[in-house]
Amino acid sequence: MPSTVTTFVARPGAFFERRADRLSGFRGAGLAAALALLLTTVLGVALRLFSQQFTGTTTVDNPAYPGDVFCEDGVGGMTPSGCDEPATMTVEISSLLWQEIADRLPWLFVGLLFVWFGLAVALHVGAWLGSGTGRFGESMEVAAWGLVPTVVVTGVAGVALVYFATQADLAGATPETLLSEVRTLQSGVSGLTFLLIQIAGAAWQAYVWAAGLRVAHELSRRAAVVVAVVVATVPVVLS
Repeated sequence: MPSTVTTFVARPGAFFERRADRLSGFRGAGLAAALALLLTTVLGVALRLFSQQFTGTTTVDNPAYPGDVFCEDGVGGMTPSGCDEPATMTVEISSLLWQEIADRLPWLFVGLLFVWFGLAVALHVGAWLGSGTGRFGESMEVAAWGLVPTVVVTGVAGVALVYFATQADLAGATPETLLSEVRTLQSGVSGLTFLLIQIAGAAWQAYVWAAGLRVAHELSRRAAVVVAVVVATVPVVLS
């Protein structure tokens, strides 16, 4: 008897048929939250490794220095503490970049939940336009299962990003230089690789959603494929 993972990958229709009576919004929300957390973690690890490839340094204001206004004129006739500290300090660009990324990861998790809900709405509306039956809760779980390919593709893209970053010269110390260096990763072989990974992920996602829509909403094969392909393709086009 094939494993659940094998069935999901090779025969998603059979995978959903086994769960046809249990598809629900509650299960979908739990699955979406778990996958969003996993996706955030995978992306965080990839970006952490990516940020470490920036080997240059830059000068920033020293937060321990109160500022010239306070140190030169004093405050109430007294010199604030910290005025003996240097006004600027040299830091590694990699640490600055990672701090910016880390601050945004929680918001990424929240954003992924909104994206999942939007995908569920799009799939349900598409099923309704295709004369399908079924509840919105079923669309929510079908949409959540479609995040599995996103997690896998993100991991593959992360590995590719780190690999290509190791081949690039990311030692620039100015924003303009760094931006130019990063843009080189979006062209040539690396850019084509990322595009192919994205297309493969969208195709797998559409495959899963089409199977789920057929089972959950009793759509025809053609209608299910059209809805799934349209919903999966829009993010690729917009990106």
